Amino acid sequence: MHPRVQELIELLQLKPHPEGGFYAETFRSVETTTTPQGQRNLMTAIYFLLTHEHVSRFHIIESDELWFHHEGNDLSIHVLDDNGHTTLKLGSESPEARAQHLVPKKKIFGSTVDTPNGYALVSCVVAPGFDFADFRLCSKSELHEMYPRHTAVIEQLGC
Repeated sequence: MHPRVQELIELLQLKPHPEGGFYAETFRSVETTTTPQGQRNLMTAIYFLLTHEHVSRFHIIESDELWFHHEGNDLSIHVLDDNGHTTLKLGSESPEARAQHLVPKKKIFGSTVDTPNGYALVSCVVAPGFDFADFRLCSKSELHEMYPRHTAVIEQLGC
């Protein structure tokens, strides 16, 4: 593992996330809004740390999620939807990478750091705010049935 990873885990007080990687909530708005799932905070933000070995498994949430790259290697955000498999590059190492990406609500997505021994520190801002009640990990069998042409990425990121 990259030496900076342990330093960031301690510095930012990150803990393991159920989807993979490490996180710490940094903001939860006091204001709330009504959603079909119930009352939710207007917005939340986290630090999220992924490594080549610690990926974000395919999951779905009920809100839009903005990703911002802070340091480390480029990150690939893998989205599965009606268009198939799309990869959004987050970072600054490659020409196609951007410092910010939006994952729209109700999309199946997961993330990888493709650089061996690499890591990426990002922030994720969710609006309406994140609630674990609105979070669901996706099984490999479910994903294979829905997206049979995308076996490799499903095997890598499915649960």
